[in-house]
Amino acid sequence: MEVQVKLMGILRDKTPPGGKLQLPPGATVADLLQQLQVPSSQVMLVTVNGQHQRDHSARLSPGDEVTVLPPVGGG
Repeated sequence: MEVQVKLMGILRDKTPPGGKLQLPPGATVADLLQQLQVPSSQVMLVTVNGQHQRDHSARLSPGDEVTVLPPVGGG
């Protein structure tokens, strides 16, 4: 199945070509992060179709739009 992926900030360089990623049916948010080689320590927020997704074991559906934001530092 194909999902749309948006990686923000320091993760942007891991965005797949065209922002689209092929995953096996039944793949989860954690599977997506693993395939993109994004460690959980670099993830502050994940949204699926604009809704905050705290559960990384949540299954994705074809056509879902996943956005991943890293922790933000500042001072």
